Amino acid sequence: MLLQGILLGISLSFLVGPLMFAILEAGIGQGFRAGVSVAAGIWVSDLLYVMVAFYGVDSMEALVALPHFKIWAGLAGGLLLTGFGLGALWKARAQTIISEGVQHDPWMHTANHNTYLWWWLRGLLLNTVNPGTVFFWLGIVTAVVVPSGWSRHEMLIFFGGMLTTLVITDTMKAWAAKKVRRFLTPVHTRQVQRALGILMTVFGLALVIRSIIF
Repeated sequence: MLLQGILLGISLSFLVGPLMFAILEAGIGQGFRAGVSVAAGIWVSDLLYVMVAFYGVDSMEALVALPHFKIWAGLAGGLLLTGFGLGALWKARAQTIISEGVQHDPWMHTANHNTYLWWWLRGLLLNTVNPGTVFFWLGIVTAVVVPSGWSRHEMLIFFGGMLTTLVITDTMKAWAAKKVRRFLTPVHTRQVQRALGILMTVFGLALVIRSIIF
């Protein structure tokens, strides 16, 4: 059970997607603490889903079964992700303006506790509203946990191994982003932020379009 949780956590952590981009964008743009703050928001969201898996699988299934759930969840998640992507693009542009001496913006200075809270909230919202997260955890419960007939204690071991793995790997992503940041010039940093912002925007728009069409 512990090994299954660890292996599943490793597989999930290396999926290329908007959550990874959000951690990297924060880590490269603002440093290690900002990246970990985003990751911490994701961890809290995952923990909430695990608690639902423990005590309310029926409620999760009922939520997914609601009429047009995929559409509204996809729209909410896609619009949120698009907004964060556009925000990253705006910050990259603002940093360019500041570097050219056109204007001054205190937001672009070293992150403080308030901005760390914002990064945490960003990770929490991105993961919670993402419909893929709902279906992922529902799939884990219905395809892995329930057929295995595990007790609450055994489920705790499985989910504990999985969440611990995600904490370690996400922290490593934030640490790697910090290391990469040291080798980047301000121009390169803005270019990377712009690229990650574009990727998040594309993911968000794709999620919106898919929700409307399908």
